[in-house]
Amino acid sequence: MKLSGIRLAALGIAIAVNCTALMAVNAAMVDGAERGLLSQQEPERIVITAKRLDLPGNQTVATGNCPGPKAL
Repeated sequence: MKLSGIRLAALGIAIAVNCTALMAVNAAMVDGAERGLLSQQEPERIVITAKRLDLPGNQTVATGNCPGPKAL
């Protein structure tokens, strides 16, 4: 009976270790998938506005549209 108890304890430990490993792998896969989706998202446009200093009265505003990744 003593040998059966040791085997049962070893089986329980093995199951616990495997469950922990599966949870770690699952978390890593979910994190990787989320990062993949976030890396594919791009802002549509970033609009940069600034006043021109070389024009009289600084009344003209220069506006430029540029893609997001190149602006950063």
